[in-house]
Amino acid sequence: AFQSATAHAGLIRAFRSVGRETATLRAASEDLRARTMSILRAAFLTSAVLEFFASISIALVAVYVGFKLLGVFPFSTGETLTLAEGLTALILAPEYFAPIRRLSGLHHDRADGAAAAAMIAPWLESASQAPAITRLPKRTAPPRIRFTDVALAYGDGAIAVSGLSFDAAPGQIVALTGPSGSGKSTCLLALIGRAQLREGKIEIDDRALAPGESLAESAAFLRQAPWLVEGTLAENIALANPHASRAAIDTAAKAAGVTEFAMAHAAGLDRRLERFGQGLSGGQKQRIAIARAIVRDAPLWLADEPAAHMDAEGEAAFIASLRRLAAGRTILVATHSETLIAACDQVIQMPSTEHRRASA
Repeated sequence: AFQSATAHAGLIRAFRSVGRETATLRAASEDLRARTMSILRAAFLTSAVLEFFASISIALVAVYVGFKLLGVFPFSTGETLTLAEGLTALILAPEYFAPIRRLSGLHHDRADGAAAAAMIAPWLESASQAPAITRLPKRTAPPRIRFTDVALAYGDGAIAVSGLSFDAAPGQIVALTGPSGSGKSTCLLALIGRAQLREGKIEIDDRALAPGESLAESAAFLRQAPWLVEGTLAENIALANPHASRAAIDTAAKAAGVTEFAMAHAAGLDRRLERFGQGLSGGQKQRIAIARAIVRDAPLWLADEPAAHMDAEGEAAFIASLRRLAAGRTILVATHSETLIAACDQVIQMPSTEHRRASA
């Protein structure tokens, strides 16, 4: 080790790098110091450490008061302490040191907030720079959707799909299928203004959809895992239309098949769900999503891998509901499921990756 260090020192001197290597070591040492102090600060500010010091501080106050009242304090402190004063000090001591106990929680809340801010900052910046979205008025009839040689891009400009053409008629269930990353979800997002149209034309009932225009007011979006809140089944269905009457919610729940599993519980649609709908299967969650789409009265349904978290029985029930409710709606489904694909009226194979590269 000594010989190796001597050899390295000789090389440093030979290349006249003493100053540079010294600066490098200084920077590394400073970085190590900063990281070490960061770890020590986090360790010191843990609830266990702060609770220990707060308890010790209160105990020292109690010892001091007790020794003074008993008159056995080992040395003179130059003051006298009455019983009332001692009791007051003992009563106030826990409150005096309470901020030390709270400091741990505040420190960790601050750390969580800083981490969350760092995570969402790029998203907020990109969202602020995104073009404005114009929501078109809600449609009363299901739209006919036609893609003609369409090329779509993400927010960062990367081409997601190109050369896509298809025609989706009202009353049909149209499946968009292809390997992961082929742009299925991007096609759905383009209809609500969340993807950039680079080439081609998207027509809604023979009217071209301009860049930034969105059919969000007329659409219901069914995701892989529907978002559920802590509340009743009825309240979760009503999220899509807060002004819906209870009769409309009951009708939507029955049409979507929610009533079938809701009635197994004594509270029915008033059964309270746990956080994120814990205890419900993937198929049951998707039935709630369908009920939301019904109560929203949306003529356009966009489903992104809706059967991804379902077993065979749940998927079969979901497909049956979708087929039953397809009349009077235009439904686009992005999926890998062979069973769901087989149940659709039209299947669109997404353009290959090679086609997308050639277009780019």
